Amino acid sequence: MGLNCGMSIVKYVLFIFNLLCALCGIALLTIGIIVLLTASDLEKLFGDYNAIAAPIVLIILGSIIFVIAFFGCCGAIRESHCLTMTYATFMFILVIGQIVIAAVTFAFAGDISNAMTTTFERIFNEQHVDVNRELVDTVQINLACCGVDGPINWAGSPPPSCCGLTSGTCAPQNIFQTGCRSALEDWVDTSKHIIAWVALGVAVVQLVALIFACCLGNHIRNERRRYA
Repeated sequence: MGLNCGMSIVKYVLFIFNLLCALCGIALLTIGIIVLLTASDLEKLFGDYNAIAAPIVLIILGSIIFVIAFFGCCGAIRESHCLTMTYATFMFILVIGQIVIAAVTFAFAGDISNAMTTTFERIFNEQHVDVNRELVDTVQINLACCGVDGPINWAGSPPPSCCGLTSGTCAPQNIFQTGCRSALEDWVDTSKHIIAWVALGVAVVQLVALIFACCLGNHIRNERRRYA
């Protein structure tokens, strides 16, 4: 069964879009891993909010997108109606899922930020517990911050972590001046935008691929009926 010129173009455009989707899947997977690695060190600050669920979902979505895009390429090249329409169905589900992720990320970012800053203040005031002291050091090193609102929160000399060090002496000129409250808020805000906009961007690419897949699948079906 041969395709006319227009559908042949759609076929190869769909193939190219699936390559883009595969790359987007790898991008989602990479960003999810990066955010997860950062969030894992700060997990105790999320309180009752399972904030690391978002990067985990991104990792899962990235993997699924890559696999589905692979089957989409096969469906386009082999001109298989079944593979193409199955691919289109999964793409539709993924587009909806990523829009939901973006919306949820924006909706709960403020609550997550408040929970993290509140928990950090409590942990900072309970540093007599070794685990809390280690967590404060981890936050200060990873986010390049010092104290809750700044170095002024330390009664004596700030610890080495206020200079990004794990040991040694923290020189006054090297002390981070940013408080961890604002650093945590900035980190949540940055992560929110990265996760949401990447998810939406990938959804747009997938939506175009979905439209082309439906067009190609319907044409393949009609051609089979014609020559049946």
